[in-house]
Amino acid sequence: MPESPEERNLPRLSQPEELVDRKIGEFRLLRRLGTGGMAAVYLAEQPSLGRVVAVKILQPDQIAGFDHSIVERFEREAKAVGGLNHSNIVQIYQTGEDRGIHFIVQEYIQGNNMSQQIRRLGPPELAQGLHWMQQIAEALHAANEAGIVHRDIKPENIMLTRDLSVKVTDFGLAQLNQQEDQKSLTQTGTAMGTPLYMSPEQIRGHKVDHRSDQYSFGVTCYHMFAGRPPFSTGNSVTVAVQHLQDIPAPLSQHRADIPEQVCEVIHRMLAKSPNDRYQSTSELLKVIASLQQLSVNSSLRTSRGFAVGARDRLPTWRGVTMAMLVTVVIGLLAGSLMTSRYRLPEVSFDYERKDSAAEQFAAAMGHPRSELAWMAVTEYYPERIEARFAQLHLALLHLTQVPPDLDQAEAVLDNLLSWTDLRPGEHHQLQALVLATRVMIADRRNNETDERLYREQLFQEDLISEEEFHALIESGPRPLRNYWNRNQAQRPVPGAGRPSR
Repeated sequence: MPESPEERNLPRLSQPEELVDRKIGEFRLLRRLGTGGMAAVYLAEQPSLGRVVAVKILQPDQIAGFDHSIVERFEREAKAVGGLNHSNIVQIYQTGEDRGIHFIVQEYIQGNNMSQQIRRLGPPELAQGLHWMQQIAEALHAANEAGIVHRDIKPENIMLTRDLSVKVTDFGLAQLNQQEDQKSLTQTGTAMGTPLYMSPEQIRGHKVDHRSDQYSFGVTCYHMFAGRPPFSTGNSVTVAVQHLQDIPAPLSQHRADIPEQVCEVIHRMLAKSPNDRYQSTSELLKVIASLQQLSVNSSLRTSRGFAVGARDRLPTWRGVTMAMLVTVVIGLLAGSLMTSRYRLPEVSFDYERKDSAAEQFAAAMGHPRSELAWMAVTEYYPERIEARFAQLHLALLHLTQVPPDLDQAEAVLDNLLSWTDLRPGEHHQLQALVLATRVMIADRRNNETDERLYREQLFQEDLISEEEFHALIESGPRPLRNYWNRNQAQRPVPGAGRPSR
């Protein structure tokens, strides 16, 4: 089909918003998704295959000292990743040039990157964080097997799909190891990457290999669990010097619930010398895979709440399910806590019926982002208190998924409060958690009237005191705890200061 006059007169790249609804090659750009240091990324339609893709367009006007080597590096991304076919790496479909515009067409990932996810929901639970670590390690191992060094591993380049699987993206700074005899496009003596996550050897401009990616991966893992990178104060130069000279604060200072074995692995990845890190991606992958088998007990090191007491009473395998319920939900079943040990369920979960409601609930906790896992608790044990709290987790799942389904979350909460066969104490605490979740929903909708109403109901005289509520939240589901600790701490509490009931 011949080009229209409008398509022949594409705007300059310094005005990327004007590219929307234009065609680059066969791809019609629908909207801009974001802009990085080298390229703008657009959501686009590919009519020939009837699919939606992401198109990355090089922006020469945004790159200081732009020359032909930048174009070569941009094209190198497609060549480096195009040959990789791995479930945890964003797939590159093609590369091209159209009327002076260089572009890469890649898989469109509908979801947040890890940085956005942490800012929105806070650091992940241990099981989820370990699952992400393993997927990233598998992606880096596949890249290393192909002779590729990513050179820019950071949370912004870790995409999370709607089911929270990992997709590593942006190999724009990648270097092919097997072409050492050729002139490197990212030459020795030139530091590239993101200062917050760069390895010491990369900062110095030295030659890098997979162990440099491992260091950046370690910084990313530290950020993921701690909620912040190990070095983040000052300007880029200050941060770079810290990477060269300073030892990161122990991860356990930020997350007392993270097992020592996990902290040790991450801190070894952060060793200043590449020789002190894991020497192969296969070795690192094996070590991270072994972390998936850590017992739940090893993560119960927090000094807050009932977990400290529970930790010391778990020497055998069967009752940690109840301990998990008490620790993570609200501590309602402390009196009947059994002394036992339980391992995290495998990622592949068949939702089979467990021997008890507590075990069914614990299995769901090992898969907190699975709707079917929480529904299994309600289906198999509909009359048990665990089913009520499974419904609460299900509502929070709808609320925190991407994109959130606020209507479905409210429907689950309405159904939850229809159960009236609760003991008085259970009813008050469950109702308080439901109201706290409704405050969260109203806030997401920017509905100040409903938010104020639910907050007033939450702290009414006959429901729960401020002191009891804060204790309840501290032992409650992480999304709810993160929201109240982060977004509600500075807001006045109706009825604050009155004594506990």
